[in-house]
Amino acid sequence: MTMTIAVGAVAGLSLTACSSSGSTGGGTGGSKNPTEALAAAVHNINSGNAEAFQLSLKPDDAMIAAMNKDSDPQSAQIAKSLFSNGGIVVKFTASSDKPLKDLKAGENPNVELDLTAGGTDFLDVRMVGGALYAKANMPQFLQLAGKSASDLNSQLSQAPADFQAPLQALMAGKWVGVSASDVKNLEQMAQNLGNSDLGGSSTAPSTSAGTQMLAGIESNLMKALTQDATVTDKGSGQYEVSGKVKVIGQDVLQAITPTLSAVPGKSKADIDKLRQGLNSVPDSENVTFNVWLKSGQISELQVDLAQFLPSSQTGGGHLPVDAKFSQTAGAVTAPGDVTNIDVQKLMSSFGQGL
Repeated sequence: MTMTIAVGAVAGLSLTACSSSGSTGGGTGGSKNPTEALAAAVHNINSGNAEAFQLSLKPDDAMIAAMNKDSDPQSAQIAKSLFSNGGIVVKFTASSDKPLKDLKAGENPNVELDLTAGGTDFLDVRMVGGALYAKANMPQFLQLAGKSASDLNSQLSQAPADFQAPLQALMAGKWVGVSASDVKNLEQMAQNLGNSDLGGSSTAPSTSAGTQMLAGIESNLMKALTQDATVTDKGSGQYEVSGKVKVIGQDVLQAITPTLSAVPGKSKADIDKLRQGLNSVPDSENVTFNVWLKSGQISELQVDLAQFLPSSQTGGGHLPVDAKFSQTAGAVTAPGDVTNIDVQKLMSSFGQGL
């Protein structure tokens, strides 16, 4: 869900060019002006069989200090460690045996979501052929939470016997998995429970993370960003896009809120502080960001979120978001050495059954 919003946001930022009232700059090659060139590149998103989208949040030291101004020492240290050495990086990869844009309802790509912070890989989740795989850097998660592995292991020892092997694998940073049939059963069970709660049947189709990502390209968020933009061709495939801070800034903040919320040590209060700062920006102020095209496709987008905030909340620092697109990513495949979770046995152990 995080990546759906993020992809929609960044694609939307690029699509501001599509309905902009003006464009400037030199030639783009051929007959396209800057607006048309950028719009055409957006429409090429998802034209490959395997694509990757990477979103990085890398505040500088001044911005980190400003963000932690009212934090306790432990939270400040956690934030500093997570944002150092490359910052927080979320990478989403989707692959299929045909172009992703040609997938029809019910045809889901294989997908992978990887989360890195402070140069450390924290989480890797894959969905391949309907089966779910995951591994987590539990020592790092426990360290951030101020917990010890021994304390957690003593609690996990009380889990059902059929769940001990997967728990031990997870604690050791190894892959655990749920078969495609078990994933389908769990989805069906969740749907049935939802129907029961609502007192009727649901006609809404289930959607995979990959399908959600593709749908995000056409989301309302993207449409909201297609206004008040001016595009300038800077040469060498670089385009500068400018627009109203509140029109673009509020949607960008909404787009990255799920990512920020998932960061250990961050809280709703921190996000609310960013939102309040944005609301105080005059309507007359503009935001500027850069987009790079390569072979007629979007390759990178950079925007400094500090533009959306008053200097009193940034400490004069910068909060750059860097989004990179690749349509030559490797295929997402099932990992090796997986400890499978037998959901049927697990649910039976709790006396519920499927």
